[in-house]
Amino acid sequence: MRSRFGSIFAMLFVAVLLVGTAQAAPTLIGEDLQPVLAEASASDMIPVVVLMAQRHNVEELSAMVEGFRADERKAVMWNEVSLRADRSQDALLDYLYELEQSGTVERIRSLKLANAVSFHGTPASINSLSNREDIMEILYSQEEKVFEDPVSPAQMADELDEIVTGINIVNAPDVWADGYTGEGVLLAIIDTGVNYNHLDVADHMWDGGGSYPNHGYDFYNSDNNPYDDNGHGTHTAGTALGDGTAGSQTGVAPDATLMALKVFSSGGSGVESDTWDALDFCIAHGVDVTSLSAGWTSASTTIKQAFREQYDLMNAAGIVSIVAAGNEGSYQNWYPIPNNVRTPGTVPPPWLHADQTEPGGTGGVITAGATEDNDTIASFSSRGPVTWDNVSPWYDFDYSPGDGLYKPDVCAPGVNVKSLDYSSNTGYVQYGWSGTSMATPHIAGAAALLLSQNPTLTPAEICEALEMTAVELGAAGKDNTFGSGRIDCYAASQYNPGPGDDLTVTITPSVTPPYYIPPGGGNMIFDVLIENNYGSNTPGVVWIEAILPNSNTYHVDTYNVIFRTGIDIVVNNFSQHVPGSAPAGSYTYVIKAGLTYPNDLASDSFEFIKLGNSVDSAGEIWATKGFEQYTTDDDVSWQSLPSDFGLSQAYPNPFNPTTSVTLSLPYTEEVQMSVFNGLGQEVAQLQNGRLSAGQHTFTFDASDLSSGVYFISAQAGTKSMMQKIVLMK
Repeated sequence: MRSRFGSIFAMLFVAVLLVGTAQAAPTLIGEDLQPVLAEASASDMIPVVVLMAQRHNVEELSAMVEGFRADERKAVMWNEVSLRADRSQDALLDYLYELEQSGTVERIRSLKLANAVSFHGTPASINSLSNREDIMEILYSQEEKVFEDPVSPAQMADELDEIVTGINIVNAPDVWADGYTGEGVLLAIIDTGVNYNHLDVADHMWDGGGSYPNHGYDFYNSDNNPYDDNGHGTHTAGTALGDGTAGSQTGVAPDATLMALKVFSSGGSGVESDTWDALDFCIAHGVDVTSLSAGWTSASTTIKQAFREQYDLMNAAGIVSIVAAGNEGSYQNWYPIPNNVRTPGTVPPPWLHADQTEPGGTGGVITAGATEDNDTIASFSSRGPVTWDNVSPWYDFDYSPGDGLYKPDVCAPGVNVKSLDYSSNTGYVQYGWSGTSMATPHIAGAAALLLSQNPTLTPAEICEALEMTAVELGAAGKDNTFGSGRIDCYAASQYNPGPGDDLTVTITPSVTPPYYIPPGGGNMIFDVLIENNYGSNTPGVVWIEAILPNSNTYHVDTYNVIFRTGIDIVVNNFSQHVPGSAPAGSYTYVIKAGLTYPNDLASDSFEFIKLGNSVDSAGEIWATKGFEQYTTDDDVSWQSLPSDFGLSQAYPNPFNPTTSVTLSLPYTEEVQMSVFNGLGQEVAQLQNGRLSAGQHTFTFDASDLSSGVYFISAQAGTKSMMQKIVLMK
């Protein structure tokens, strides 16, 4: 079924169109596809994937979601990317659906993160696209072997009461002892499927509801039953999060939730577009960590571009992605450096080590190399460096001349790894399998442990923690054999600083407290400094409370902010008005900061005394002024308001059950204002018609709605804005 995100919410959500980056070429037919078309009969149905000429503006989309908290970014990114892809693909899809009616095209599929369309078509139908201006390239979707058969054959084990060797090597049990086991983290295994009935995973499979009753999806066969018919996927899943119910503890993060995504055949082959579809599924359903133990050895520059774009977007959405380096380390005559690492393991990591001297941008993939149990490198583990010097639009990490991009990023046990057997609900692979495929889920499980310890960690922070605490095995620092070394889960968990150490709030009053406020009300003036030590830009909240004379707490105001790396929030001459209607007595004025409301990580306070109260001041409010105007560098508010058109910050926010927002309208306009939930569904309409210029205040009553994040959106003419609000009942 054709998927379109055409709601009013989506239209308001879009601020900038997709950016075109490709120019028309003499032919849009890819080099690999040309001979296939030439040799095919007129009725042959050839699988292709079409990349649209307009590519997602990764930098802009990343900046857009930066203002949202970790638990919201995936939904926001997915909604925005879906809308842009739908609009870019609209004309092409209309044309393909017409061809489908004539029987010359089938199996049409829209891919959002890749901004691509895959289908099977006759040579004539494919050639008819060759002069379209909205297409970048048409590629042959050839099924290829994406991982080698296991070095050791599968032999089912007897039930044992043990923790397998690799789990101890990466020091996972010490993290469990601290109370972190991956609980609350959704981890997707993108592979040959999973035996989801195996006792070691059955009780912590993803609940996909009625649409996905089997805990995921099978993209290879286009059905909702991702059951493993090879064994590779069940094995990797067991290493990531097998919990030992049947006897052997094989998983690094035994309480993480498993989503099974089948993209490869029973023989271990597949096409890129199935993996791209799985990445769409991951972001659409809120996955936290992805594990891909596969890759392509001879990917074209177009395929590399598409993979890097997608993983960049997933990184911005907060998804940690682990990918195998490949098993070509012993075959450098056939796969010479800088082409020894498989794609998408070539995609840059989200954090660049200080030893990475060749310049280039970050990406979204932590690449896994494989070690022996004695911490020597596995001979088959693919070696770096890799280069992006011929891939648009980056052209970075030059190689020869230049040192390229260090890969892999980290290593984990990948030789003779014992894990789950797919042919039994209680069995294990006795003698283990070998490959970077086996190393990858160790690292994915480690990422899940770190996220269970601190759910606000970004992919960059997780990458940094894993690399900076890895056991040094090769040359000092990062190298192209071991990366930064073999992971140590416990050391990484200790590297991650407690969130309470990352924020400080300092209030400097203009007079020595207490302030004295006259009965008719008055203002307090003071300075505020909020310092942070976060390693990357981190969304958060600053809020103000007053502890009343009767010890109750009055919520004064809330600001959604971004704690920017290396930049303090400095608010000079902050003004707080205390209304005359406030009761007489002693108050404590508190400013709090944290990553989510009401969980403060830092605060400061001072005392003030109200000398009396005035009934003539009824209706007067606690008005604040300062955060909107003063920061060290960037505007603190989560979204800058246009000077001529805008929405005030909703007050109160968080709220229960009503909140108000003011629309600034410089001209008489047709105005549409609605409230949407996080799924883009309209839950209330505030205005739909003509309004005169001026200030217009609207009140939203959420008495009949459940707690959660909502969005007030406004559109007038060509301008639109959105305000995030939080209902807390």
